[in-house]
Amino acid sequence: MVHLGAVLLALGCLLATAAAESAVRPVVMWHGLGDDYKSGGMQRVESLIKDMYPGIFVHSVYLDEDPEKDSKASLFGSLNEQIQFVCDQLASIPELANGFDGLGFSQGGLFLRGYVERCNAPKVHNLLTFGSPQNGVEDMPPCENPRDFVCRRRNAVLKTQAYAAYAQNSVTVAQYYRDLDRYDKYLEFSAYLADVNNERSTKNITYADNIKSLENLVLYLFTEDQTVVPKESAWFGQTDKSNGAQMSLEDRALFQEDWIGLKSLYQDGKLKREILEGRHMNITNATVLDFAAKYLGSSGQFEPMVAMSAPDAVQEAMVRFGQSFHDRLQVVLSAMAGMAYM
Repeated sequence: MVHLGAVLLALGCLLATAAAESAVRPVVMWHGLGDDYKSGGMQRVESLIKDMYPGIFVHSVYLDEDPEKDSKASLFGSLNEQIQFVCDQLASIPELANGFDGLGFSQGGLFLRGYVERCNAPKVHNLLTFGSPQNGVEDMPPCENPRDFVCRRRNAVLKTQAYAAYAQNSVTVAQYYRDLDRYDKYLEFSAYLADVNNERSTKNITYADNIKSLENLVLYLFTEDQTVVPKESAWFGQTDKSNGAQMSLEDRALFQEDWIGLKSLYQDGKLKREILEGRHMNITNATVLDFAAKYLGSSGQFEPMVAMSAPDAVQEAMVRFGQSFHDRLQVVLSAMAGMAYM
């Protein structure tokens, strides 16, 4: 005969487990350029997070449910239309109704910030971005061979065509290209970045209010990043054209006048700048477990199940995100060059 006390104890354990799992805040991830939402790298990150927080809901943003088309959409398309598509996508997922923590890889971090500013329903609590061009890119990635005349010539052509209507309507990289030598043209024709950075004279107050609502904005910079130019863009840095030095965020009007709420976050201790050693998207399993323990798991109310010292979990195996970013960029740049000559 089963004792009533034993039944109640078992029921209590089940309810406690269910409550703990429901307390784990969901996670939404947005992949980078040329990657797709079901890639090995994205699945690996998801798996590590789920191992740490059993029962957690993880959603990988897609622009098309076909991975091949999703990858292509990260290279070509209107960012304004894509952001709205993702706003509708996330609003339709019941598990996200109470909000989520966001992980943005490379350009995916810039786009998730756009989601926060423009929609934020469901709400983002913690936003973590990795090597994301938050202040855009000031130049095309350098040619691997400095003597490659074709590459150098192509980059020169692309820089002159970046603000053409076809590029601003259909090439993702062009929509966050920020040419300091043609800043007026950038302000006039930029289809995405100038808007989400509130750089034009008329400011969107909602953008700043939504960023201020974040519990943490965590910006990861890769020390040897040669894909995002300059790499300090991951921290909203930019080049000082008068001397070629890098300006810190604090030295910019974007921060000082609080165009998008970064100064407010900083003053509240909610703006974090982190460094990762290595090249663009050099993310190890240990890195994933580290940021998951710090910033995921619903305000620290739920203890991670995977110890940071577990040998299999923290091995320095790379979390791969598909083919190299340099190769992906070459696809985009070649396509832009082709359109420029049409």
